[in-house]
Parts: sequence; C-alpha cells; structure tokens
Amino acid sequence: MKKFLVFTVILLSVLTVFSQRFLPPVKDSYLTSSFGEYRDTGDKPHFHLGIDFSSFSRIGYPVNAAADGYVCKLWVNHKVYGNTIFIYHPDYDLISVYAHLNSFKGLMAEIANSVVSEFGNTFAEIKFPDDEIRVSKGEEIGYSGKSGEAEVPHVHFEIREVKKSGNNEIEIVRDALEFVDYVEMRPRKLQAFEIRSNNRTYKLLDDQVTEVPFTTLPKLEVKVSEKVGDNTTIIPRKISLRVNDELVYEIEFDAIREDEMYSPNAIYGYGSNLFTYWIKLYSSSFITPIKVNRWNEIAFTLKDKNPAELILEDIWGSIKVYKLILVKEM
Repeated sequence: MKKFLVFTVILLSVLTVFSQRFLPPVKDSYLTSSFGEYRDTGDKPHFHLGIDFSSFSRIGYPVNAAADGYVCKLWVNHKVYGNTIFIYHPDYDLISVYAHLNSFKGLMAEIANSVVSEFGNTFAEIKFPDDEIRVSKGEEIGYSGKSGEAEVPHVHFEIREVKKSGNNEIEIVRDALEFVDYVEMRPRKLQAFEIRSNNRTYKLLDDQVTEVPFTTLPKLEVKVSEKVGDNTTIIPRKISLRVNDELVYEIEFDAIREDEMYSPNAIYGYGSNLFTYWIKLYSSSFITPIKVNRWNEIAFTLKDKNPAELILEDIWGSIKVYKLILVKEM
C-alpha cells in the first residue's frame, strides 16, 4: 500500500509540472523561427526576440492564450511587432507576447478599433489595469496576420520577465521554447559549413580536422544553422569554442535584454541575413548571449598549433562537434 501511495504522489507531481507548461499560441502548429536569429528587416538589423509558429499561411487563424492571466497592454500598428497582445501570468510572474496579429478578439478588438477610428493607423499603446481583461489558458484572443514587419502570416510568440534594478525595471526576453509545451517531431540537423579567419574562408567537414591560420589573436567567424524538417532553418541554441581543452568562447541564445535588441552585430558577422548566420567567435561586447569570452586571458598562451573544437548544441539535446587546429602564422 505504501509503495502505491508513493507512486501516486510522484505521478501527480509529474503531471502537475507538465500541466504548468505554456500552450503554443496556435493549435497543432509547428516552429518556423527560433530565438536570437539575425533579422535585417525594418530600419536596422536586430535580434529575433521570439519564436514563430506557423498559421498555415493564413490570415485570421485563431490565436490562443498560452496560460491563465490578464491582458496588461496592447500595441496597435507597432512598426516592428504590428498588432500585439501582452498577457501577464501571475502564477509565473511572466508576460507572454503575441505579435503580427491581423486583429484582436472581444473587448480588446472593440477598444483597439475605437483607438484606430480616433487616431488613425499610427502606433498606439493601450495599457489596462490588473485583472480587467482576464483570459484562460487556451482561450481565443486574436487572429493571425502579417502586421508590422512580417512578410508572411504567422504568430510571433515571446516570454518576457521584468526584473527590478534599483529604481529601474529591466525587461528580459527569454527563449520561449523553455516554457512552451512543444516537442519537435521533425528530423533535425546541426551544421557548420565554413569558418573565416584573416579574410580567408575554410570549409568544415564531418570527421575531418580543419586547419585554420591566425596571426596575433584568432578572430574566427563560423557559418552555422540547424535544419528542421525540409523547409525550416533556425539558429543553434549554443555555439562554443574549446582551445587546448579549455572553454574559450560561448554564446547561448537563452535570454536577451530588450534594450539589446538592436545589437546583433556584437554576435553576427558580415553576410548574415534572415537565412544565413555567420557567428563571431570573439567580441568586445558584453551582451547577455555571450556567456564566456576568455580570449584576452589565453592570448599569450597560444602555441604554434592549437587543437580546438567547435561545438553546436540545440535546445532538444543534440550536439555536433567539429575538430579544428588553430595554426599561428609567423
């Protein structure tokens, strides 16, 4: 009897944790873009601060609340995000964001339409008191579109966390895949194609060691991606470089501060665009995705030949390793 009770308690705990995962905003949909990708749309380059779900190329497809909460604000006609809903979730102290909508539903639609009729198609931010517009997990809140800078209909989804720093608030955007109950069923392939050093480019091949020359300090840039299914390309979650068995540089796209949105050139190199990601394996910046940067620390310990590993990882646990030798040119 005791064993049965223990098993029941454990099972209930597991079910409780599972049930607390956020729902994807589009039912039975699939991922089309990941967090942290490079974007050259709009006025200037920026990070993609959310994950995108397909609306099956349709405008007007239902969009649902990811969890219980209340609407804290709307953006109407935002230049980048378009028509957007922000929902605060007290149980998690997090905000979910639903962007590029064609329209809102219910009271939100009435209020937004009233604002547009009075002020026209200019940007408007509409804030609501706590608990004024309650929503339930899975409730229909709006309809998909391509407002803002979206080129095709889809739903851009974010998870935001607001932290206090003295008298100021810092808004941190988190990788929503950490929170959403989404399992990627399509085949996945992590890939590094080429590496650049000293204005020269070298192909990277599986099961082959690639020699990469450098002068004083290696300033390497690598072209990477993860192919998901037949048509989706995303950025790997983590890119690391080990030199002489030491972790020297690491980027992880787990969180980006909102005020870092327009700083992608700290991480992405020349030639990056919506579909191509050249990742710098060096930086003089200290933005959130850069977790390890020890080049200055090890610069004077580099030898003539330095065994190295380029390591790609995704959020689902896949790892791909490429072998390098960094060769100092005299």
